[in-house]
Amino acid sequence: MKYKTSLIGIFSAVTIWQIIAWLKIFNPIYFASPYEVIAESIKMIQGGAVFIDLTLTIYRIAVSVIISSLIGIPLGIAFGYFARIYKYVGEIVDFLRSIPPIVIYPLLLIVLGPGDSSRIGVALFGSIVVLVLIISNGLFQQAPLRRQYFASLGANKVQLVNHIVWYEALPHVMVALRTAVSLSIIIIVVTEMLVGAQYGLGTRVQNVQITSNIPDLFVTIIIIGLIGVLFNKTLICLDKKLVFWKSN
Repeated sequence: MKYKTSLIGIFSAVTIWQIIAWLKIFNPIYFASPYEVIAESIKMIQGGAVFIDLTLTIYRIAVSVIISSLIGIPLGIAFGYFARIYKYVGEIVDFLRSIPPIVIYPLLLIVLGPGDSSRIGVALFGSIVVLVLIISNGLFQQAPLRRQYFASLGANKVQLVNHIVWYEALPHVMVALRTAVSLSIIIIVVTEMLVGAQYGLGTRVQNVQITSNIPDLFVTIIIIGLIGVLFNKTLICLDKKLVFWKSN
């Protein structure tokens, strides 16, 4: 039933899109119809260059998400569980979250050069801050009764983290990951558009601006959206497997 509803929604959106194109509500030069987008998609698939751009963008997103998870999840749990630590770093975290990640890109360009390291570095900055904030704040909201009970039974700090705190944090970890993935996609695509990238979906968008190939632009935008949907659906499935006790 859920898939039928989604298909109806997609079909309705495409139908409205086609009607707008037929009525020429927007200038046809700047507004591609679904037919033009499908035709351009076939041409792009036959050309094959889009697969290079797609692969490199997904690679950059995946690397940034994996590395930020390895850093941000432990930090978020540590700050959320050990309140004394957060007292010392809380103001720093609040300061960092106020900085738009993209503004540090020029600095990373100088330090790391115009390669993938600087692009991934910007995504890491934004994703780690998001992970730390969501996970630590989620743990702050947990009632301490379970921890106090198991501590009264003789559980040490390590046992509490492994058997209580980790499971309290897990729902917030999954929410944080979905947010971090969305942010990484945005940052990677934007940095690909700015400077230095020879390939990538962001670079493709930038090139379209020069050639004014509007159907190509529409296809690229749709591909970027589908990447987000794919990552999001994957994390939702993982969430259902790992956080099986959470209500729907």
